[in-house]
Amino acid sequence: QSAYDGPYLKHKFGKMFHLFMEDVAAQRNSMSGKFFAGLPTYRGQFDAAGRPLDRGGAYPFALITYKEPFGGQSRTISNYWSNIALQNENFIVMHKRDAQRLGLRPGQKARLVSASNPEGRARINDDIFIDVVAPVKAVEGMRPGVVGLSWHYGHWAYGSRDVEVDGQLVRGDRRRAAGACPNPVMTVDPILKDVCLTDPVGGSSSFYDTMVAVQPV
Repeated sequence: QSAYDGPYLKHKFGKMFHLFMEDVAAQRNSMSGKFFAGLPTYRGQFDAAGRPLDRGGAYPFALITYKEPFGGQSRTISNYWSNIALQNENFIVMHKRDAQRLGLRPGQKARLVSASNPEGRARINDDIFIDVVAPVKAVEGMRPGVVGLSWHYGHWAYGSRDVEVDGQLVRGDRRRAAGACPNPVMTVDPILKDVCLTDPVGGSSSFYDTMVAVQPV
């Protein structure tokens, strides 16, 4: 009861709380020409032109990403006392039933593939390719039909390879290249063709709307 003042919340908003944003509702999607809703809505997954995306099929798992408590963005791989010492690679985290159904054992290497990247591999240059391959971690705490792959692993630069600077060879540390990066399999917008899916109102990248398949390696 201490949280309420009669029928109302005790800690009220100090100013008006807007559910309808007139400024947003007055703007059009530059691709489709339609006005934005101006209200909080759940629309599902759409491309830049506002067309619904094809979901599932050969790619039955929803891919999510996250950061480990000791890993922030992509730069903490250089922290040998936490990022590498605590966990030197990341995992494809999935529900135990899904892993068993696919015949995947805990610790077995698997590859993530998607409609945008059916090979599960990215070409950096003529000499460097990176694979979205990581060990499987089968848990009860992941929703069936969902797989997770954390961010901040799978570097192809950032000191992971030898480079030459002003004629001097700087040796790379291959520990920084361990694990897998989820970016190469993220769904590419089928209209724009060179960027990931994005939110048309806020402009944020979509990290949770890619469907993938998990293939044993």
